[in-house]
Amino acid sequence: MFKIVENPEFTHTVAIHVPVDGGHTRETMEVRFRALATSRTVELLAADTAQAEVEFLNEAVVSVTDLVDGEGNTVPWNAGLRDRVFDLPYVRSALLRAYGAAMAKARAGN
Repeated sequence: MFKIVENPEFTHTVAIHVPVDGGHTRETMEVRFRALATSRTVELLAADTAQAEVEFLNEAVVSVTDLVDGEGNTVPWNAGLRDRVFDLPYVRSALLRAYGAAMAKARAGN
């Protein structure tokens, strides 16, 4: 039986490959996504620009947890932090990949 949910959301662990000297380090964050309608996704990503990706993520990402500052202190998710995080291309691409993979799996399973 398939449930019709008005505003579906889901949480996935997203791997972020952070550039460092000589390579990358793998870090993770727990991301709560909102499943957007295909029509809305197409509308938001039609421009195929970094700004379009940020606008998409602003709607698709509900919250992020498991964030710490340079000293290891927990950092709460808020609009200012969201803007800083979404401005990083390696984070933005990881979030887009994770969302796409979740939606592709959902499509394959239906």
